[in-house]
Amino acid sequence: MKKLLLISLSVVTLAACSEQEAYQQTVFEQISSDPDIKSYHLDPETVTQCIVDLSSKKMPGIVPFEPMRKAAYQGYTKMIALKKAEKPEAVLQELREYFGDAKGLADAHRNYSESYLECVSTVTNRALDEQQEIEEITQ
Repeated sequence: MKKLLLISLSVVTLAACSEQEAYQQTVFEQISSDPDIKSYHLDPETVTQCIVDLSSKKMPGIVPFEPMRKAAYQGYTKMIALKKAEKPEAVLQELREYFGDAKGLADAHRNYSESYLECVSTVTNRALDEQQEIEEITQ
């Protein structure tokens, strides 16, 4: 019985990890082509990891393998990829269903946008601080 429980828990955890990885990959694809990231010479992987970590804190569910969190990762992934969708109206309607209603979708979009802005700001400030330290050392 314990083995069955352990195997079931492992399968659920791996499934949730794949949802989080899909979300992270979608964020990375968006960040990699973002002109702001390129113009500030920021590392897309660092910004991506920051966004995923920060936005995940405000997603429904407590742990990554919880069904609510898995659905949130799926919804956020679709939300970010909306611009690339062949039928954006259909995807938008599906997103409203994922997040319960238009307000839930707006809250998810706000969470992602705030995470994006905070992470870009944080990573930019770190880069400027590092550059300033290097300049001080070389003087």
